[in-house]
Amino acid sequence: MSLGKTIYVDKELGENVGCVSRIRIMSALVAGVGAGLLGLTNLAGALFFVVSALFTSFAILCFGCEGGPERYFPSGKKELFSFGSLFTGGMTYILAWTVAYDAIYIF
Repeated sequence: MSLGKTIYVDKELGENVGCVSRIRIMSALVAGVGAGLLGLTNLAGALFFVVSALFTSFAILCFGCEGGPERYFPSGKKELFSFGSLFTGGMTYILAWTVAYDAIYIF
């Protein structure tokens, strides 16, 4: 008999959050290198990060969660689209962006 309540196991929930975090960091790394290679600077580079973070969230929602994040996270879509979650790979993005831009356009 189902009561309609989903039970979350802490270990599995932690693995889900860790997996999403690793995906976001790798996505930020790739986006940062892309922004550096494209020669984006200032707000164009920042906007590129925001767009890539939103794209990553939609990709996780569609492919990783199969359209149902409530099965994997108690907060559902809020886990994927919250401010903190979107900017998880921010520092990685800035590092990759700076290194790629400097390697191509400055050195």
